[in-house]
Formats: sequence, C-alpha cells, structure tokens
Amino acid sequence: MPHSAAINQNSSDSLHVSLNSLSLTDSSTEVHKTSIVKRGHSGLNPFEKFLRPALEAAPVVNSSGELNPFKLYSPRNPSVQSIEDLARNTIPRHLSALQRTRRFTLQETDVLFVHARQFQEKWSVSEESFRNWKTLLSGWIEFPAVMLLNPSWGDYLPFQEMVVESTTLSWLQETLAKIQLELDDVIIFDIFPMLRDELLKDVQERMGPAKGKELVRDSFALTKASLSLIRPQILLSCQCCTKSSNEKWGFFDDPLATRLCSSVQASQKGEVRVIEADALRIQVVQGMHPQYVIQYQPSLEKHLVGLFAQVLGPFGTWHSRRMAMHDAAKVLFKLLASLRLQTQLYRRLCQEGAEIGGEQPVTARRLKELEAQLAGWECVFVEESFFPVQ
Repeated sequence: MPHSAAINQNSSDSLHVSLNSLSLTDSSTEVHKTSIVKRGHSGLNPFEKFLRPALEAAPVVNSSGELNPFKLYSPRNPSVQSIEDLARNTIPRHLSALQRTRRFTLQETDVLFVHARQFQEKWSVSEESFRNWKTLLSGWIEFPAVMLLNPSWGDYLPFQEMVVESTTLSWLQETLAKIQLELDDVIIFDIFPMLRDELLKDVQERMGPAKGKELVRDSFALTKASLSLIRPQILLSCQCCTKSSNEKWGFFDDPLATRLCSSVQASQKGEVRVIEADALRIQVVQGMHPQYVIQYQPSLEKHLVGLFAQVLGPFGTWHSRRMAMHDAAKVLFKLLASLRLQTQLYRRLCQEGAEIGGEQPVTARRLKELEAQLAGWECVFVEESFFPVQ
C-alpha cells in the first residue's frame, strides 16, 4: 500500500504529494515524494530548517502555469471572510464536486514520521504520546481539519483511555457524533505535538528557558511539516494561545503560529481568516478551545457546537450518505454475482437438454445478452469505487 497514506475511501487511488519543497530534510536524507533514502547521520538538527520564516512568507505565486487547487476557494477579501460565506458558497461547491475521499495515515516510510521519531528520542517523549499524535493526525483529507492545543493531559495513556480522560476530546467526540462523524474521520492537529505542560516545565527548569524555547520550536516544526504534507483547505482553529500577548506561550513568537491562533471575539463575529504560505492556502475558521469554553465560558458552548455543525456538518451528511450507498452497492454486487452464477447453471442445463434432443427455450438464446449486461454492471460498481477490488 502506498504510504502517507492518502487512500481513497473506497478505491486504491493514492494522493501524489511532493515533499521536495517541504524542507523536511538535512543533507543526510534524499526525498522522493513521500519516501526517503538514508545516507548516514550528519549530526545536524533535523528541525532547524523548519525554523526559517519562509513558511509564513509571500502569497501563492503560480509561476508554473499549473492549476492552483485552492483558487476555487479564494475569498473576495484576501485576508478575511465570513463563516456564512464559507457555509453558503465554499462548502457546498466543494461537496458538489467531491466524488470520493482520500484517507491520510502517516506511515513509517514518511519523512514526517522519521522526524517525529527524532523529536521523540531527542526530548524523551513516551511511545503512547507519539502513537496518539499519529492517530489524531489520521482522517479524510477533503474534510475540514481541526487545530487544538494540548488536547489531552493524558497523552501517555492508550488512545481510548486518553479520549475518556480528556475533556476536550470527549467533547469533540460527542459533538462530531451529532453530525454523523467520528474522531477517526477528522484530521486533528495539535499546534505543539507531543508537548505536554509537564515536559515543557521540566525542560525549562532543568535546562533553562532557551532549551524550553528550542523544544517548542522543534514541536511546532512538526506542525508546519504536517500542514505542508496534508494541505488542508479548511481548518477550524480551536486554540487561542499562540500569540505574543499570551502569558504562557507568548515567548514563542512565530508568525505562522500567530496566524493559526483564533480568538473568542473573532469566533463570535464569524470570521474566517486566510493563510497563504509556501503554495498553501488555508481558510482558518475562528473557533474556541472546548476546554476553555467548558471551564470558563459555558454560555459559549452553543456557539461552538453550532460552528462545528456549520463547518463539518455537511461533510458528516455527505459521509453518511456515501456509507449508505456503499452498503447498498455491496448488496447489489452480491446479487449480481449470484445472478451470474444462476445464469451459468441455467446455460448448462439448457445445453444438457439440447444434447438429448430437447428444444431450447427462448430465454436460453438471450443468455449472452444477459451475461454481458451483468458483467457491465459489475464493472460499473468497481469503477465507481463503491468498494475495493478483492
């Protein structure tokens, strides 16, 4: 199976993503699409190249003349649009053209996976924390993604236990269920992957503030790489901490992190802000962190639930209908296979009757026509990718 796994929901088509422009590697690694060839250890910091400001730089410039896949979703205002416009125009237009979905699953051969392992080793991150980050990062590429900050304090627990113990993830699971989706359907970014509060505090106390800042930068480098690899078109930002005025995280001054930050005020206004960076165009819906809402502003929960319904609800409806079509197609396909077997049996019985002098019924003369139609229908189901070929 192809790695990095953009996988069609019901077919084997793969997503062709070039990583050559992602600056994921140092001189020790050669990148070919999403695979790597190791040449030996250089001793360089694998996260250093993420720290350059280029990712937040200039707008998309399409000098190659190729189709810009984000052009369809370009807002009239180059920086801000409204949630109403997104829900009324952009999302319906996207869904009307969506025939099949591709699933992203990070594979061991991916460059991002390799660098995440290096981060894990460098900062002594637990194996469960690594696996949970990888699991949350899985989902359907064409669906809007969600950006959170430290979605669970218990990321060292097995995934299901972590979800139960996390106010944020439990709330998200329940909210998605109301719109016919699951956690596994939606790609969830952590703005600082595998970076628990306790780890940051420990590093700062033992090694000093500079080392703590290095830890945060290394972690955010994985988020930059994830965005470049997955390329979400719509991102629901539910974290308000990566801005200079934040008491806890303000020391980490990164332009992209700031632009990925939402605010309660912007969310209440229904703002959608556009980020353009390194050939990426992301419409960032302004949300709020579920933990903050539940703990400090419960009166805003209805607003946040409504925001998820506006942004992800149509995709839940599309996905549910697609699954129903998939199930119905499986039944029809089995019926076609059974009918094909019955026609073969009928043909054999007619041939045996003819051999002893019996007259063939009229229907026997049209078996070839029927069998051709059945074969044609079976091909249609396979080509429509209602289910993978066994």
